[in-house]
Parts: sequence; structure tokens; C-alpha cells
Amino acid sequence: MSDGFGVLVAAAQRELEIEPRPQRWTHLSLCVLDAVFSINARYSGVVRVCRAYADHAGLPDPLLPTAVAHTVIGTDRERSVAELADLGRELGDERLANEVFRNRARTSARGGIRKAEAAVQYAQVLADAGLERIGQVTAALADASVLAPVERLLSRIPGHGSGARLSYLWMLAGDDSQVKPDRMVIRWLERHLGPGHQVSTEKARDLLAGLAERLSCTPWEVDHAVWHYESAFIGRR
Repeated sequence: MSDGFGVLVAAAQRELEIEPRPQRWTHLSLCVLDAVFSINARYSGVVRVCRAYADHAGLPDPLLPTAVAHTVIGTDRERSVAELADLGRELGDERLANEVFRNRARTSARGGIRKAEAAVQYAQVLADAGLERIGQVTAALADASVLAPVERLLSRIPGHGSGARLSYLWMLAGDDSQVKPDRMVIRWLERHLGPGHQVSTEKARDLLAGLAERLSCTPWEVDHAVWHYESAFIGRR
């Protein structure tokens, strides 16, 4: 690991509260919406989008403590992500954004598409690949022959950027080795590494993985703890 890693370990031990994933979405469509709408957005607004869709679609127990999420995930109560793609085709992107999500955000201020449209495209790619439910995605993450073509198609949907959106989707679907090093996380890393250190998304992933190994936890837990600490830190400034 590069110079300065020891500083990050010390900062993590001093500042972070490492906790397991407390709760999770129980339908893949909600993981998709969270991943697409969370980029460059306040998370409270993302949750509103997810809950608005869950209410509209009548999804049972959309968000549960991780310990009891199995009462939906992997059962006949879990609904297919194809329903989101079908609704997008039925209503169209504008009506979906206005009437269901009540969120007209775009993937980019310049030349982007509605996040509603990007979410529908995500849902369609997953459904076409036979990855309709969370367990199917989890299995695919261990099979490069299945995952690679899906990731290639998802990366072509506007808003892919550095790949944080896609990593975050896999993280939401249950792979705790995946992280979404957003601006909050990168800010924490750069602040502790000191002046002159610029951390790319890929470098941030490596650093978080290294921290997880040293702290005997998962990369998701480190990412989540950093995000919470940095959010509070910004509020204290």
C-alpha cells in the first residue's frame, strides 16, 4: 500500500464507527433506483424516490433490517425488476419522473437524460439478462462470463461516469466487497493524506479495501462509516 496508508488506518481507528449493514432494500428495482438517483444527490431525496415507487408498485416490505430481509428476498414476495422496465414503457420517461418518482433530476446537467429514463434502461438490461431478483444478481457477481456483458451494457447508459453508480448497485444488491467512493469519501481520504494528494475513484476503492483488511471488516462497512463521519464533519464546520 502507498505511503500515507498508516495515517488512514490511524484516522479510521480514531474516527470511524464500523457497523454491519443495518438494513437493505428487498427488491432489485429499489436497488436500481437508489444507485441511479443517488449520484450527485441528497440521499433523503433518493429514499423518497424509492418509497414513491414502492408505494406505486405495491412492493411488500421494501426496506427491512438485514437480519430479516430474507423474509422477502428469495421468496415469492420479492418482485421482479422487469416491473420497473414495464412501467417505464407504459408511462414514458416524463410521466414516470413526474407522476411516480416526482423527481426530474438528470444524469448530468449538460446533455444528460432523466434519471427516471436511466433507471428504466438499467432495469431492462438486468431483466433481459435474466437478473430479475437480488439473489440472481448475487450469483452473477461470482460468474464473470455472466457479469461482464451486463456491465458493458450498463456502462453505456448515460451517467456511468467513473463507474461508481455500477459499483454501488452491486453493493446494494448484497456484495459488501463493492463500494461507492463518492465525494464525501474521497474528501475524507484526501484530507487525511494531506495537501497535494488527489484520490481518484479507483484509488479510493483500493484504499477502502486496504482499510477493510486492516480493520477486519468489509469494504462496504468502511465506506459507510466514512460517509457518515464526513457528513457529520461537514455539518460541524
